[in-house]
Amino acid sequence: MKKLFLLFLVFGITIIIGCQSKENLPPESKISTADQRIDSLFRSRYAQDLFQGGVVITQHGKTIYENYLGQADRSWGIPFDEEVKLDIASVNKSMIAALSLKAVEEGLLKLDDKLVDLLSDFSYKGHFHPEITLHHLLSHSSGLADYDGVSEELRQDSFLKFKRSRFTNEGYVDFISQIEPINEPGKQFYYSNFAYHLVAIIIAEAYSKPFAQVLEEKLAIPLGLKNTVSEGFNETVIPKLAQAYTYQEATNQWMETPFIDLSLSRRIFSTASDLNRWAQVMDNPGWLTENSLKLMKQNHQARISKSISYGYGWVIFDEENKSEMGDLGIEKPYIIHGGSTDGYKSMLININSGEYVISFLSNVGDKTNEMQLAQKIIEILIK
Repeated sequence: MKKLFLLFLVFGITIIIGCQSKENLPPESKISTADQRIDSLFRSRYAQDLFQGGVVITQHGKTIYENYLGQADRSWGIPFDEEVKLDIASVNKSMIAALSLKAVEEGLLKLDDKLVDLLSDFSYKGHFHPEITLHHLLSHSSGLADYDGVSEELRQDSFLKFKRSRFTNEGYVDFISQIEPINEPGKQFYYSNFAYHLVAIIIAEAYSKPFAQVLEEKLAIPLGLKNTVSEGFNETVIPKLAQAYTYQEATNQWMETPFIDLSLSRRIFSTASDLNRWAQVMDNPGWLTENSLKLMKQNHQARISKSISYGYGWVIFDEENKSEMGDLGIEKPYIIHGGSTDGYKSMLININSGEYVISFLSNVGDKTNEMQLAQKIIEILIK
């Protein structure tokens, strides 16, 4: 990762926004569009090393707060700005789901397609339940396991060996096929990252292109998300990519997250600004049809769970649907998804069809409590 930012210096890329130190924070009076209480909240979190990254809050599409705080790379002293990308972690599920629905609209996939048929060109030693469909994968009702299903050896050091395995798509399908399932499809909600990893592979197969290329051509370029990318080659330098850190209490030191394999293209990197624009797409038929957007924001768990409300890539809250996940304690309807992976934290919320959209990304690991921070923002905006 250090090589990524060294490249910035070699080519003289100038960082124009962000704060290199707490002493260099711009005065509050210069943030003319910011809600001062939100600004105080983020400055306080930054001062306590509880947040470093980017935040954008819009109201009916107009930016009311935007700020970039802290270090994107501590080794090189590179501050955050509006173009520095972070891993969006599980917020990527809304994009993966949307791309699968785009393929459905284009006649390449169907929601009731069976997983075994979608993977018919792959050979694998294990087994997938013959009734698992694309719908089951997208709604976390496939019965597939999550990371807790891998062997004890692969769980060591925060799954480091597993995360550094250079899987091909076929190798990964084979790997997942050998993990014991949790249940039969359609029987329960069980959050499975593996299910969404398979969807990314299915999308790549549907378009006969690497997932990273599909993301760029079908989503990022049409929607103007110029800082939203994926990558399938470890040798490729991703421009302006933030390093992630975890804090070691025993040594009082920040530790750089070890390099994680990119070969499956299942990771998506973006900015708070791009994510905010992405959430607004959910209210505006055009790129996706009204029916596809409805499917993304519809609770598909109503028959199998009373405690979870999940659509396709979003947790759903409205008059009829509540959820243990993502509860902000407000009456207004909203969709929400957060994420956490290898020192990166993410949060994306669309309240009342764009009345407020909140997006933030941080690179200081478990120091950032993304749900608590979101609730604090909500207390200021709504309560």
